[in-house]
Amino acid sequence: MSVFPVDALRQAFLTLPKQPRQSDSEPIELRYFYAPLSHAKALHPDNMLVEGVYGAGKSEWCLQLSKLERLGLIATFLPRSELENADCSIGFSQMLSTNYPSKESIVKLLNNNIDAQTIWNTIIALAVLEQTGHPNNWNDKINYYEKYIDDINNSLQCKDDELYALNKKHIVLFDALNYAADDNKTIKKLLKGLLQAALKFRSFRAIRLKIFIRPDMLEDSSVYSFAGGSKVINNKFSLEWNNLELFNLLWQYLGNSAEGGKEFRDGCEQHFNQSWNKHPNSNIWQIPDEMRRNEALQREIFHELTGEWMGDTPKSGYPYLWLPNHLEDSHGKVSPCSFLAALHEAAATDDLIEEQQYPLNYQALRKGVQKASQMQVRIFNENYRWIEILLKEKDISFPCEFSELESFETRSKIEEIINEPGTIPPPSYSAQGFEGIKQDLVDLGIFQLMHDGRINMPDVYRLGYGLGRKGGVKPVR
Repeated sequence: MSVFPVDALRQAFLTLPKQPRQSDSEPIELRYFYAPLSHAKALHPDNMLVEGVYGAGKSEWCLQLSKLERLGLIATFLPRSELENADCSIGFSQMLSTNYPSKESIVKLLNNNIDAQTIWNTIIALAVLEQTGHPNNWNDKINYYEKYIDDINNSLQCKDDELYALNKKHIVLFDALNYAADDNKTIKKLLKGLLQAALKFRSFRAIRLKIFIRPDMLEDSSVYSFAGGSKVINNKFSLEWNNLELFNLLWQYLGNSAEGGKEFRDGCEQHFNQSWNKHPNSNIWQIPDEMRRNEALQREIFHELTGEWMGDTPKSGYPYLWLPNHLEDSHGKVSPCSFLAALHEAAATDDLIEEQQYPLNYQALRKGVQKASQMQVRIFNENYRWIEILLKEKDISFPCEFSELESFETRSKIEEIINEPGTIPPPSYSAQGFEGIKQDLVDLGIFQLMHDGRINMPDVYRLGYGLGRKGGVKPVR
């Protein structure tokens, strides 16, 4: 029997988000916001290139940093990030804004033979100098920038010196570059131009860029094939979530939930000697230090919420290890969005109707992983429709030969989709054919190459695509 009240904690699990947030203009509620200590280095103003898989928190960090009232709190949560004297503005994101051109405007600018670096340099200059009185039309703004480029560069240098003297930083944030155009060729052109702009601003002391990007977008070396490009690409930092931080994110939600939060905090204090206190500058309950750092303690607490085993005996595995292991991509990375979604869906499953010992159980966790896999697959299908054609409900089991996925019909359908307007094609397909597609899926974390040449597929994608594996969790059909 769990030391936590079953119904109250089940309600707390149901407050977890069951899918990634869409392009909201406001960051997540502060009471649910958790800042992993491992992210401090990536957020440091001097580190301009930050990569993260789908759902790792790139867009959330962009929103959080863009809100001046949040920066002070983030700086206290992550003192090593050195953000206490920073000011941030957004240079591009999924949201529409007058501070940067829309996707349609960007395409027009490029069609007018304006190079990508000039577009980004104009956006950065206007953001940092905060000048008014410029034309509203982006073509005219860029013409103004090019006409007065020497004066603007001098103004940027003076602003940099001024900020440096005051021990301040201005960071221009860039996110969701995949929404800046509809075709892969244009996206690569824009990314290369932005990385060139980042190289330019490396020489500044107080003006900085911070570019949030998916790892697969950096796989093509052409985006950094310019003089000095290695200086940018070799100084990238990752937003990663190890098991410790994933469960800290869970504690943040459970401990601050309006439903079941008090019961969770009381149970932690009464049975594990973990006392929660409110942050001095906010109404947020803080995770106790030992609970944040001690994996053995985390495991003990989580098993009081789920039961100790993933079956009837220890041989079936332990939930604390089993859950993140089955949510890893082929690079061993777990999206916190899928982690939370799996737990939300586990709490919503019918497998808990008769369960009164624990808020969750192992059957519910298995169902939760299946649902989280479906969510991840939907995200990929939105951006890469050809993946669904290649993989969806094929009568195969992993590991397998890549050739088992090939057929004349599959090739024809993929080529048809690739040639549709607005489709982002597989980067290596045009040069390498289906072998290129295999590498693209490895880069995306969907495939794992085995020593014998076969391919394997992690559960977090395999289940959602309805594919089998001997002895594995059953796929969603």
